[in-house]
Formats: sequence, structure tokens, C-alpha cells
Amino acid sequence: MNWFNGKKTYIISVLMALTSLTHFMTGESTLLEFVGSDQMVNFFEALGLSTLRVGIQRNQEEATHEIVKQVHYPHAG
Repeated sequence: MNWFNGKKTYIISVLMALTSLTHFMTGESTLLEFVGSDQMVNFFEALGLSTLRVGIQRNQEEATHEIVKQVHYPHAG
């Protein structure tokens, strides 16, 4: 189950986006109905969730790099 680490949020985000787009693609709603509906909000929430996860991951990598640098080269500044 280690291969799930760091991927669960992306999986949820993709499922949220697919669920939202399915309502439009199946003809259940027109484009105008889709844009004004909760499904559009869910779609943007899915995009925001994945964007947030990318930002957190990059921030963690930078922090880890900085900690390792400070441990190995404490006088480097």
C-alpha cells in the first residue's frame, strides 16, 4: 500500500472532476445549465484540491532540502 502515498489526493480530485464532467458529457445538462450548476463548482473544487496538493508537495520538498542542507553544512548559512 506504499504506492498510495502522495497519490490519494490526486485520485480523489480526478474522481471529483470526472463525476462533474459526466453530468455534462452524458447530456444530462446543457452547457449553460452545467456552468450555472453545483457540478461546475465541484469541478473547480477538484482543480483547486489538486493545485493545493502540488503546492504542499513542493513546499515539503524544499523544506526537506533545507533541513538536510543545515544538518550536513551547518556553517553554510
